[in-house]
Amino acid sequence: MKDRVQLLQVLKDSLYFKGLSENVITEISQIAVVKSFAKGQEIFGEGDKALGFYLILEGLVKIYKLSSKGKEQIIHILGVGDIFAEIVLAGIERYPAYAQALTKCKVAFFERLSFLKLIQNKPELALSIIGLFALKLRSLLKSIDTLTLKEARERLITYLWELSDEGKKESFSLEVNKSHLALLLGITPETLSRLFQKFKEEGLLEIKQRRIRLLNLPQWRSLLQQF
Repeated sequence: MKDRVQLLQVLKDSLYFKGLSENVITEISQIAVVKSFAKGQEIFGEGDKALGFYLILEGLVKIYKLSSKGKEQIIHILGVGDIFAEIVLAGIERYPAYAQALTKCKVAFFERLSFLKLIQNKPELALSIIGLFALKLRSLLKSIDTLTLKEARERLITYLWELSDEGKKESFSLEVNKSHLALLLGITPETLSRLFQKFKEEGLLEIKQRRIRLLNLPQWRSLLQQF
């Protein structure tokens, strides 16, 4: 019962399902299977049969790929309310990346055929899924732009600015450790540490453990306009 109440609340708060009627939200929840994963546990591997997609109810999940030499590249780090592996709705048969619990987490699993059947019966749900794909495409294009066109300093500044909700929050916490953040930004942990130290020396931020406070917001805005 507790899982079901939590699932309903996350669905209602989710960016992807907002605007749907309570009845549709309830029907979505009824086809979900809630699963728990321990920290570090694999949710699925690249090439595994794609049976459905997931909604995060608790914790963090990382989506990543491995090169032929075993080098890891994090594609996304996702939290409560985020959806992943939704590409199965487009008909792919194998997951194109790995998904791993970055922390202890709980997810809702939606079997592909059951969800597609629900879409057929609830046309308004189809509009939400189209919106979901549009948002994910925009996010992917932004990630590609960041990794291919921006230098390490620009990547970190852009990432921290996004965490601050574009300057609306002066103080926030890093949900991931620095090694995972480095992988997400495509830089080495040493480079990341040097950048944080440089930002402190420049009076751009303060750091206490994982808590970050942005200083001199006009300077941040000026830097971002240069990219």
